[in-house]
Amino acid sequence: MVNSNSNDYDIAIAGAGAAGLTLLLYILDSGLSDKFNILVVDKSLKPDNSKTWCFWDKGNLTINDFIYHEWETLTFSAFGNTYRQQLKEYHYHCVRSLDYSTKILERASLDKNITFLEAEIVDFTSNGEIASVITSAGTFDCKWVFQSVLRPRDYNDAKVDSSLLQHFIGWEIETDEALFDPDTATLMDFNTSQENGVTFFYVLPFTKRKALIEYTLFSGNLLDTHIYEDALEHYIHEEFGLERGQYTITRVEKGAIPMEDRVYQQWYCNRVMNTGTVGGFTKPTTGYTFTRLHEMSKIIVAALEKGGKVPHIKASDYRFRVYDIILLYLLKHEVDISVKIFRDLFKKNNFDRILQFLDEKTNFFQELSIFSKLSYMPFFRSIYKMKHRIVTGA
Repeated sequence: MVNSNSNDYDIAIAGAGAAGLTLLLYILDSGLSDKFNILVVDKSLKPDNSKTWCFWDKGNLTINDFIYHEWETLTFSAFGNTYRQQLKEYHYHCVRSLDYSTKILERASLDKNITFLEAEIVDFTSNGEIASVITSAGTFDCKWVFQSVLRPRDYNDAKVDSSLLQHFIGWEIETDEALFDPDTATLMDFNTSQENGVTFFYVLPFTKRKALIEYTLFSGNLLDTHIYEDALEHYIHEEFGLERGQYTITRVEKGAIPMEDRVYQQWYCNRVMNTGTVGGFTKPTTGYTFTRLHEMSKIIVAALEKGGKVPHIKASDYRFRVYDIILLYLLKHEVDISVKIFRDLFKKNNFDRILQFLDEKTNFFQELSIFSKLSYMPFFRSIYKMKHRIVTGA
């Protein structure tokens, strides 16, 4: 890592998670680091092996070097039935945080205009056209700061009607027998108890003997660790016939992603932009963030290349905000109905169209076609309950 004697920079990236690293990647690809001095700061800049980021696309993201595995076939299970489709337009990909952070940080370390600092990020301030990053190692002045670490200052004042967590523990396991299909991923398997909230398993097979299996819930509270672990052990036994001593756990993932109808502010203060989850770029009803970070980074870098002001970047258009608000209410208050909605989505629609909808790339008529295949009454109840948010701009 590089140290600098100067406390003045053109750009600071505060936070070296997925949001900060993705922005750094686009800066490197654009050549902006040839013109600007850049500070990358986080409490740890050591490559992280604790996360797997998944996304789907049509080949628009030119990040093939980072993709660990991809699947063309997806399955969905609920109420004892399984639906399987081979994707025609999309591929489902996963990127491991270790690969992503290692490659980007190694590339950036060769750039003389990029400075790395391991320090605790305390706060941000601004004065006119200068923003400051306050850290445990000092204060650094910059023209622009892009931060993914601290919640917006008005976070606790923002209106919230539905607030859940997508929380999970995942085991990456290896077996002696060839039990998995590395060409097929299980997007959601709801064939499990729903007593603790909307609950499903997620299975990503990497080889015939290696897979990541996650136990995931949409609910307001985290569970004791042993509950996740007991559920994983039971699922692996039921689905693959394995007792606890017949497989090796090679890696553990654990996380809690906010799922809420809160409106996140774009700016922490003048010239300090909130990015990633603290900027509201996590899709509230799915938790998917990775593709949105790439779209966000493209817009930021394009503005910096032109020398203009970084624009306001909406994570979602109004109608998709409304859809999320409606579904979040159901996820919180009507668990069984929510599972039936997911079941009907995958049973009655083309999987490619569902992914396009979840990616917020559909048009209104395509969305009407999707909704026409679902039960109306739960949505009418949710619209009535959430009308105060919908009519005021969501």
